[in-house]
Amino acid sequence: MTLSKSAKSGDNGTSIVGNKNSLTTFNFSSHTPKILKRSAVFDVCKIIAELDIDYDDEYSIQNNSDWMEKFEYNKVDLYVEVFDNYSDGYDEVSKVLHGYLKKTIMVKKIRTVYLEIERVREKEKLDGDFVIKQVFDRLKEEVWYNASINESDILDEEVDAAIYMIMFYAFTKCKLLKPVPKGD
Repeated sequence: MTLSKSAKSGDNGTSIVGNKNSLTTFNFSSHTPKILKRSAVFDVCKIIAELDIDYDDEYSIQNNSDWMEKFEYNKVDLYVEVFDNYSDGYDEVSKVLHGYLKKTIMVKKIRTVYLEIERVREKEKLDGDFVIKQVFDRLKEEVWYNASINESDILDEEVDAAIYMIMFYAFTKCKLLKPVPKGD
């Protein structure tokens, strides 16, 4: 038996020869956006996750006809209840974002992600639930990546809650979903 000191993979895969080897791979051909080691969305999610939020009906979506009209106009069904479920943290999230120096760039990023997805929605004639789900998924991917790089112990449920609260905040500031056109 002959031992070789080299290996070749015919399918452009990775081949390793030797003992106690370690391999780190990076997929640079992925269609998902590349994310730096830290993001404002991650920072705010972490801050929100550490809050003790009390339920407050004041910001219930069901009690705000303007918000309900905006959801109807954008053909949002499922996420009305999801946002309503997380609307109780609006005051605390507002306070966090008011004191957070990079709030504007974070909200602009959410808006930009939304606009990219909105273009697809219009072209494919999809509903607003599609848009919100896609924005959520992009933000969650970013937070997940930041948490893994920074070895954060933030819980998955905390991340979901924080992202929905941030998205609800962006929604109330007209940065997520189209506003209802004003009548003549």
